[in-house]
Amino acid sequence: MKISFRRSILLAAVAGASFLAACGGISGTYQVEGGGYSVEFQSGGKAVESLGPQKDNCTYVEDSGKSVTLTCADGKTVFTINDKGQLIAPQGSMLAMMGPLTKK
Repeated sequence: MKISFRRSILLAAVAGASFLAACGGISGTYQVEGGGYSVEFQSGGKAVESLGPQKDNCTYVEDSGKSVTLTCADGKTVFTINDKGQLIAPQGSMLAMMGPLTKK
């Protein structure tokens, strides 16, 4: 069976897009400018929230690349993901006053 060049390119593009989609999502450490507050997103929906020297083990759920819900001992926080990939805390919260969290 002969496969045309166009078909080969199309198959490669689809495979590449599928690979990127599978690898997508939030991961790594996000922190505010100055590093006083950060969240390290780990595999399996686990996260570590750090405020200065204090650390809290948390869980998280990502919603289609639009938001991330972080659940820690003190409750839930829903971060919005902006166009720059930064995490924005809910307006009016103490976290929002610190500024956006940027991937480290």
